[in-house]
Amino acid sequence: MVTRSGQRSAWAPLPRGQMGVVLDRDDLIKQLTGMLNTLTALELPRGDLVVPAIGLDPATVISYGRVNVPSNTATDGFRQADHVHVSPGEAIDYGSVVAHPTDVAAELVARLIADHRAATGLR
Repeated sequence: MVTRSGQRSAWAPLPRGQMGVVLDRDDLIKQLTGMLNTLTALELPRGDLVVPAIGLDPATVISYGRVNVPSNTATDGFRQADHVHVSPGEAIDYGSVVAHPTDVAAELVARLIADHRAATGLR
């Protein structure tokens, strides 16, 4: 989606596993890199800076594991989190997103996992 203000957004579901959806760090980085590549390939007006964001909605019944590996680890922490949104960090150069989408994706995924673990009480 592209809004009138120029904000570009994309959504995709996490893959399903035996115990709900699976948050596979490497698979999510790959998926997010593809989204960043698609969003930056759009020939639309843009600014010099971008503030990338990522979130989980809903953030319940999530297993950490590997896609296509049947033994995933459930994430039943002592709290539930309906939504986990990584607070936008600093603005980064648009050219850096274009040149290094995997690095940007890896940073966002690391923040998402840390925030999800903190929200659910997992270590």
